Amino acid sequence: MPNGEPVVPPEQPGAVQFQIEPTTQHARPHTWERPWSASSITPRPLTTRQKVWRVAGIVATVALLAALLGGQVAAFTAHLWRIAFPLTQGASPTCLADAAWSPSGNRLAILGYGGACAQLGHFSPVLDVYDSAGRLRLRQIALDPLLSPATKTLARDVNTDRIALQNVIWLRGDVSLAITFTLPPRSDIGETTTQFGILVFNPNSAHPAATTRFYEIPNRPGSSYPDARIGVMWDLHTDHARMISGAATFNAWDNPLSLAYQYTWTSNDDLVPASATNTSVSIPPIGNPQVGAPLSIWQSGWLGGLNADVAVTAPDEWLAMWNTTFAAVSPDGLHLLAPLVMKTPVSPRLAGPTPQPLQNDGAPPILLARDVAFAQILRVWELHANRAAEPIVFVAWRPDGKAVATFNLNDDQKINIFDCATGRLLASHPEPKQSAQFNGVFTALRWSPDGKHLLTLDGAVLAI
Repeated sequence: MPNGEPVVPPEQPGAVQFQIEPTTQHARPHTWERPWSASSITPRPLTTRQKVWRVAGIVATVALLAALLGGQVAAFTAHLWRIAFPLTQGASPTCLADAAWSPSGNRLAILGYGGACAQLGHFSPVLDVYDSAGRLRLRQIALDPLLSPATKTLARDVNTDRIALQNVIWLRGDVSLAITFTLPPRSDIGETTTQFGILVFNPNSAHPAATTRFYEIPNRPGSSYPDARIGVMWDLHTDHARMISGAATFNAWDNPLSLAYQYTWTSNDDLVPASATNTSVSIPPIGNPQVGAPLSIWQSGWLGGLNADVAVTAPDEWLAMWNTTFAAVSPDGLHLLAPLVMKTPVSPRLAGPTPQPLQNDGAPPILLARDVAFAQILRVWELHANRAAEPIVFVAWRPDGKAVATFNLNDDQKINIFDCATGRLLASHPEPKQSAQFNGVFTALRWSPDGKHLLTLDGAVLAI
């Protein structure tokens, strides 16, 4: 580098020359420029229209989130609350009377007594409400405080120590519960009538207040109780009630309703035999009597032996007596038929998709088997019918009508589930261990509406 001057390379053809200006200490450092400064903005007041639209948007958003997530959030919050602050409740009833899942299947109501069925003295009626799986008791309601004030208004004396619980029924979805019962007469003063009653209350209320109604029915001559073929139609709107009675022949097969394979509600809120079954469905659903839908006689029930007056003249195809007891609610939820006790001789001969109407002229009708599985159950029942301990088989059809569960009280002590169309055994479960104190009168298995759980006779919930 002669004379200390820097050497500049010769300019190349086509090359682009960049001139970089040297920086000085007074150069402004590079920063991100904001298009506006928060401190320099003067907010403009909202107009009335803008305020209305913003409030409406917030309300709509909250309502939408509540509709989508409200139920889950509320259920989760309630679950956490119950874990943190468990309820102090009494012991579960050991003498069960009835049980029913809510139409949504989210809750299970179990009705019974707080003591042994054979105990002397006062029976304490109790209602327990569980979650759908029967694992968590959500609520316990003692019925004495709800019933006692009402009994004091009766014109006739009743034996309040022996309240006979009958049915527990959900009304208007999961909103209300109804409990039907009877109060026997005071035998020591010669009363000849029985008080049929109903309690209606909101099980979700912190302090349930029940509406209680009574209907007085004369007892059967020479008996301390009305005939079993009596049902009561309760009008919950007008507070009226009327008796639904069977024939006056006192035969074992007489029923409050004309015997039929299927029933439906009329526009006048009467439960009547349906004209025909759905021929497009080979195995029709059973029908939930607590949601006002058409229902069949094939509700949860049991098979027992023929009564003596029936067995004398029974044809060979008559094997057993079919018994079922349930309650039915009209579509508007304002009419309730309970108790509804139906019984009739049954045959293993298949009814088919369109069974002929049953005769109700005083002669014993032949109730034909609903499906292959039930016909098979009847034939097995016949094989054990001559034993010293006559078999009692409890039967419950799944709501979709495609499976049936059985429990033989005097045989294998297992809960068996069969495919209705083929009779094939789908599953077999040993009877759940029951409490040593249990001695209930619960006489039916119960399926949950979704067919995923089965309530057994001792109050255990079996997951299927």
